[in-house]
Amino acid sequence: MQERVDLSGHTRLERLLHQQVRETTEAIVGAVTGSLATPRSLLLGRYDNHGRLQYTGRTTTLARAASSAVAGLLASARRGHPWTGRPFCGRETLDVTLVEPELVVEVGVGVVRDTSGRWRHPARLHRARLYLSPGEVPRITALPRRHPSSTASTSPGWLPARLQRVCGE
Repeated sequence: MQERVDLSGHTRLERLLHQQVRETTEAIVGAVTGSLATPRSLLLGRYDNHGRLQYTGRTTTLARAASSAVAGLLASARRGHPWTGRPFCGRETLDVTLVEPELVVEVGVGVVRDTSGRWRHPARLHRARLYLSPGEVPRITALPRRHPSSTASTSPGWLPARLQRVCGE
């Protein structure tokens, strides 16, 4: 049973931000946790403006059916994988298997990203996009950095314009 959070003392903006806003987008599978035969989760990436595959996030734990479906589409990484030697750490260090970055998947992600452009919350796998090539996936974009001397305003710069309008702040 989920515990309800009392947000009555919060501003309208804080209540709205408490609800996670999600969007659907594409990403490239660059590695998996688990094995190639039974992947547990997918590590996702996108190319940056310099043509380098950058890590953008990880999926939630895959359901059995999704794991089986994706397993048949993955190929073991050849020499020179862009993530060779890269440590993947979160709450714990991940044991990953690198895969050839050829599979494009559609995922549901929260719109909240860190300053590097990575998704802050795990992505939810929707389906493989077999007709898309990795070059057709949107590029990763870093969020603009705020100057350290700037003061916080009532309308944070990182808040999407449509939410600023909704909140009236």
